[in-house]
Amino acid sequence: MADSILAVPGQAAGEFKLMGKIRTADEVRLDVPEGILNIGGNGKGFILQPRIDWDPTAPANQDGSLDNLALGDDVYLYAVQQANGRAHLVASRNITVPDGYGPDESRRIGGFHFGRWRPLAERYNAAYDPSVIVMPTSVWDLKHRPKCDPSGMVEFMPGWWVDIYLASEDGAPWPETVPLSRYNATPLTGTEGYSRYLDYPRLLANAGKYVPTLAQFYVYADGAPQGNDGNNDTAWSATSNSGRTATGTVAKAVSCAGVVDAAGNVWEMLRDHYDVGSTSSNDYSYDRTIVENGKDSGHNRGEIYHRHWRMWLAGGRWGHGVRCGSRCAHANYNPWLVNGGTGLRGVCDSL
Repeated sequence: MADSILAVPGQAAGEFKLMGKIRTADEVRLDVPEGILNIGGNGKGFILQPRIDWDPTAPANQDGSLDNLALGDDVYLYAVQQANGRAHLVASRNITVPDGYGPDESRRIGGFHFGRWRPLAERYNAAYDPSVIVMPTSVWDLKHRPKCDPSGMVEFMPGWWVDIYLASEDGAPWPETVPLSRYNATPLTGTEGYSRYLDYPRLLANAGKYVPTLAQFYVYADGAPQGNDGNNDTAWSATSNSGRTATGTVAKAVSCAGVVDAAGNVWEMLRDHYDVGSTSSNDYSYDRTIVENGKDSGHNRGEIYHRHWRMWLAGGRWGHGVRCGSRCAHANYNPWLVNGGTGLRGVCDSL
C-alpha cells in the first residue's frame, strides 16, 4: 500500500474531510463531494474523488447486499483502500464492514435510510401516496450526523435529529434495553412494563438520545395528514381499532421531515411536564406511590413532593380518529403511568 500512503502523506488515523455534505441527487442517487480520509491507521491517507449522480445500487458501487433494496433499509457508505491512493466507495446494508472487506481496509463514512418521503409540496395532502426513496433528510456523514448512531434518523431542523419510527425494543434485558428506530416493528409501550417518565428517559439514554419537547414535535410532525374516524387511510386512527400496529403500516402517515406515525398509532411522550393545583402550600404532599411503577417498581427510590403532576403527550393513538394529527396534544396525563397507549421517539443533537 505504499502508493496509498504517498497520496496524502502523514495523514493521521481518524482524519476525514469533505468539501461539503453528501446529498441526494434524485430518488436513488447521491452527490458525494471530494475529500481526503484515513483508512486503516496512521499514514494511510486516501483521496476521495467526487461522485456526481452516484447510484449506490449499481453492481460496481455495492457489495451485493443492495440487490434487493427495500423500504426500511438503512444503508452505509464505506471508503475502501485501493493501491492507487484513491478510495473506492462501496454501499452496504452491513453496519460493520462491507462484504469482501475487513476493518483495516474499509471505513464507514456515511449512510442513508430508504423510506417513504412526503415533499413540502404535498404538505398535509391526504391524497398523496409517498414515494419510497433515499430520504434526503436521512443522509449523513462523519462530519454531518447526530452524536448517537444515525441509523433510522432524520435531521428535522439544522443541528437536530429525530427517529423516523416509533421506538421498538432491541431484545436486550432491562435496564440495558436499547430502543430502535425500525420499520415494521412493534412500538414499545407500557404493555412491556415501562413507566413513562420513570423508564422512558433511561431507555433513550441507552441509545444516546433523549425525550423531545412539544415544540420539537410540532416541527418534525409538520405536514403529516390528520387521521380519520372511519378508516386508517392517513394514520392508524380508526375508532374501530383495538390497539397499536407495526411501525410504518400506514403509507401516508409520513411528515415532511420523513417522520413516520407522528399522527396516530400510539401517543408520543414529550419532555414537557408541570404541576397544577391551588397556590396554597398545603396543597403539596410527598407521594411514594407514583414512583412505585414501571420496570424498577420493586426498588425503594424516594418520594416526589407535588400537587398534581402532569405531562404532555402528542400525535394521538390508534382509536382517536380525527383527533390524531401533527398538532394533536394532550396535557392531562400522569407522567408515572404504565400505559399501553403511550410510546416514544428519540431526538439527538448534531456533533
